[in-house]
Amino acid sequence: MLTGKFNSPRIARSMFTARHRPWAEVLFSLYLTCLLRRHFHALRLLGEAPTPPPGLPVLLLPNHGSWWDGLFLYELNRRLLGRRLHLMVPEEHVARFGLFRRLGAFSVRPGFREEVAASLAYAASVLGDPANTLGLFPQGRIQHPSDRPLGFRRGVERILRKHGAPVAILPLAIRCEFYENQRPEALFLFDRLLVAGPDSFPEAGWLEGRVAALLEELGRAAVERRPGRVLLEGRAQAGERWRKPARPAGPA
Repeated sequence: MLTGKFNSPRIARSMFTARHRPWAEVLFSLYLTCLLRRHFHALRLLGEAPTPPPGLPVLLLPNHGSWWDGLFLYELNRRLLGRRLHLMVPEEHVARFGLFRRLGAFSVRPGFREEVAASLAYAASVLGDPANTLGLFPQGRIQHPSDRPLGFRRGVERILRKHGAPVAILPLAIRCEFYENQRPEALFLFDRLLVAGPDSFPEAGWLEGRVAALLEELGRAAVERRPGRVLLEGRAQAGERWRKPARPAGPA
């Protein structure tokens, strides 16, 4: 696995690669659990948890609806996939927060062709290790989950074709709902796992359609208040602690 600066001298100034450190992941997991419990009423999984084949890397493709999404992927990977996460992040965030690299972040600099190509090549190299999860936001920007089209970019196709070997592709839908609570619930719905090889890599438009369909289903699940599985329960805030449970109706 590549570490440190990418080895092309033309783009070494801005290509940051992942430098996983176990101590950083242990400390950040504790911090993130506290952070999510403070800001969310619950993290809830709708549908089944994925079970990727052990001999294949995982390409995780969610929609991008909020600032929290990268942290959600970290938590979902830790709780459900148990892989080594690599996450493509805008260069300015990686440069500003050095700890991100030790958690698996690597940089991309949109608008600079050679530097984007280097980031895509590095992403393809991540898929060379079956112990890895590669997390990408193919929209390339934050967009409300109900907006259409989602606008998946074709970088994901370039990564798959450069990788050139089988990979487990896992589309994911994310949205947040407040309901009657002071804080939102984060809802997640995975698609069925797709195992693709060099002769069957899907196009970005097809993957966009899968995530869009997932978002529609997740929206219906949110309206119907499907219980799903609670992955993490937040700390009760003042209004929630003081709320009295509804009394059962007495005889008429």
